[in-house]
Amino acid sequence: MAIPGVFYGGGCSYMACRGLMMSGIEDVLLITHGPVGCAYFSGINGYRGADGAERPAHIARTFSTHMDETDVIFGGEEKLARAIDEAVERYAPEAIAICATCPVGLIGDDIEQVARDAAERNGVDILPLSCEGFKSEPGWLHGGKQILDNWVGRESRRTGEFPIHFMSEACGDDRAREMKDIFGRVGYDVVCSLMGITTYRDIVRSHEAKLVVLDSGKAIDEVPLMYRERYGSGFMRVNLTGIGNIAASLRAMAAFFEDEGLAERTEQVIREECARIEPVRARCRADFDGMRVAAFEDIFRSNDFAVLSSELGMDVIMVAQDYEAEVYTEEGFTVHVPCSLADGLGKSEFRAFGFDDAQTVTRLPGCPEIDYPKRAFAWLRVKLDRAQVSTLIALLTPDLCFAGIGERFGYASATMRSEKFLSDERGTDYMGFDGFERYARDLAQARDLSHWVLDQPSWMRGWEAR
Repeated sequence: MAIPGVFYGGGCSYMACRGLMMSGIEDVLLITHGPVGCAYFSGINGYRGADGAERPAHIARTFSTHMDETDVIFGGEEKLARAIDEAVERYAPEAIAICATCPVGLIGDDIEQVARDAAERNGVDILPLSCEGFKSEPGWLHGGKQILDNWVGRESRRTGEFPIHFMSEACGDDRAREMKDIFGRVGYDVVCSLMGITTYRDIVRSHEAKLVVLDSGKAIDEVPLMYRERYGSGFMRVNLTGIGNIAASLRAMAAFFEDEGLAERTEQVIREECARIEPVRARCRADFDGMRVAAFEDIFRSNDFAVLSSELGMDVIMVAQDYEAEVYTEEGFTVHVPCSLADGLGKSEFRAFGFDDAQTVTRLPGCPEIDYPKRAFAWLRVKLDRAQVSTLIALLTPDLCFAGIGERFGYASATMRSEKFLSDERGTDYMGFDGFERYARDLAQARDLSHWVLDQPSWMRGWEAR
């Protein structure tokens, strides 16, 4: 049960609304109504467009009403109204969105009325978003609802025979061009890319998409489902990272439309892309085949690392905990160990971890398709506590560790390589057929940069003696 005023467990509502749902709309000027500290997030999570692309004048700037103590006491509505007028005068944006922060909800500023008055005064569409950080409603859901309620369906245009809405936070830079090019070659018309780089005009016409495809590790299905409920759009989750995942996703999309020509073009594009990158794949596999990697599953992109590592021929050990549990415990870790590695353990070690009763599976969680010719993958799935996980990892001695943001096993002092690869932190994404090569390149760099394993940093020297 949601309790008003209690912090939403999934993170700040403003962060998810401003950052995930709104930041990729390149011709909409976003105003953070609140203290300037909240606006800092706008700067680090701003425009993610392609290098060299023409940008609207307001894109490189952060806009905030900079509420101070006086505004919190007497209200910030007048300051917000002035900020909107100034933004229109200086930048003439296609539309404006107001993102409210915690103090706004606490003092009761009526941003809806301010937005209505300013829209009438300036002749610009203004969307007020009551996404105060403490709200129990996730910010991405609030932003999605407001977009659908106020913008979607306003205009229409002619579309291709197979219009789709490509929803992905990864669809925000040069790497998105590859997938959009592939969609075009197959025959799809991408009418909108909410969460990625899109425009106000694309959004108001996005109801014309016959299929919404969601490529995201986040549980944000409610927004595509609203499209389905209101406009009859189809909806499916896809995974466009990893050769096997891409091929399976493209085939599923073609099957939705039940068109023979579309299915044939899909197979042709898959064959062409696989043939194009095969020399790269062979070279990369030669570098990594047989290496061991431990992936500590989190709520973002660790599954991508697992499937890409498997396609490189690596033995993937995956450790996960229930992220829907309200309280993390020291027990209940689900561990997937390649059968080939488990067979190499001694009998006593094998029984100590309960592998006698383990379940054998041919798929890692979140990794439905793995493309590695002439190799069969199988894992043993077992439940372990934290101490057992640490002992098992020490026995298996992985060559590389994907720590993730939720890794809590204290491997800083262990003689094993570790690297935070999370795309949400690094700004790195491996979507598309060429993502395989980018991943192998970054992995080689992490593998070869061993100075942080062998050399103790200066600030740690002598620490034990203190």
